[in-house]
Amino acid sequence: MLVAKAFKHLGMPMALLLVAGCSAQTGGTGADEFEPVDKSQATESELYLINCSEIMKPEDRVALDAIDAMIEDREFYAGLARLESVSFDTQAHWLRWAQLLGQVGQLDTSESAFRAIVDTCDSYQAYHGLGVVLVKKGQLDAAVEALDHAKELAPADISVRNDLGYALLRAGRYGRAAFELRTAFELSKGRPSIGQNMIAAYYLNGGMPGLGVLRRELSINDEQLQSGIRLAEKLKGGMQ
Repeated sequence: MLVAKAFKHLGMPMALLLVAGCSAQTGGTGADEFEPVDKSQATESELYLINCSEIMKPEDRVALDAIDAMIEDREFYAGLARLESVSFDTQAHWLRWAQLLGQVGQLDTSESAFRAIVDTCDSYQAYHGLGVVLVKKGQLDAAVEALDHAKELAPADISVRNDLGYALLRAGRYGRAAFELRTAFELSKGRPSIGQNMIAAYYLNGGMPGLGVLRRELSINDEQLQSGIRLAEKLKGGMQ
């Protein structure tokens, strides 16, 4: 008989599928009641019990807002600990968990979780998160593919366009990176961090003449230009 049982693994709610064998119940301590399924034969979505619901109770919203504040303050370990104290009742819970795993260096588990959310929910947020993790792992072609899919589902999302542009920058595809980052910059009404990426892309794609065009068309000051050029030089030098 197949049963689902959520449990903690290294402090993380893995929610793996388990198989109960009829002969396993011995009437003793029950330690052998559940036998783990062979993970080598399971798909990503079978390893996690993903809830794709977007309906959130008020108390869930309060908890996730607090966790988002921790993420904003780069308190990733604290955010992960706080998240593990609540039930994973929505897709938002799973997305935060997968994101935080990546932020604390658990990249393989983060990728596995995002792939499970992709398989189950097929959401732009899941493709976006997967792409970001793949960039961190240096798998740039796969990252661009995932982020392209996220863009197809949410073409006006600022973070998706920015992260896609950055992945293209890292992959040496400067012309398309400039397009994606210019789009993100305009959508964000000139956010400085996106501007830095955009300037780097224009510089790598067209040198100083390219920056001259950019400066004529947008309100870019000398400090922003120099910041973007420094990023471009780091990227050319193989910045990870």
